[in-house]
Amino acid sequence: MYVAGLAGSGGDLTLSLPRLLLQQKRIQGLIMGSGNPRRDIPRYADLYLRGRMNLDDLVSRKITLADIDAGYAALRDPDVARVVVTSF
Repeated sequence: MYVAGLAGSGGDLTLSLPRLLLQQKRIQGLIMGSGNPRRDIPRYADLYLRGRMNLDDLVSRKITLADIDAGYAALRDPDVARVVVTSF
């Protein structure tokens, strides 16, 4: 199990040590998904270029850099997941 999010300063977590040990649970800290951009981005690009990873469906709108203000405004719409700048 992973707990995602940021706790406020001084956030505490209470655990049952017997349950943690007997059920072979573990605590794992994550930062930004604990990815390795140097390794992962080329891997994802290769998967995308070979048609093995569909990223196109994750993009709600494509905009130019000149439309950046409208792009940020569009993110208030719950139906818009991602806005990508495709033309500079």
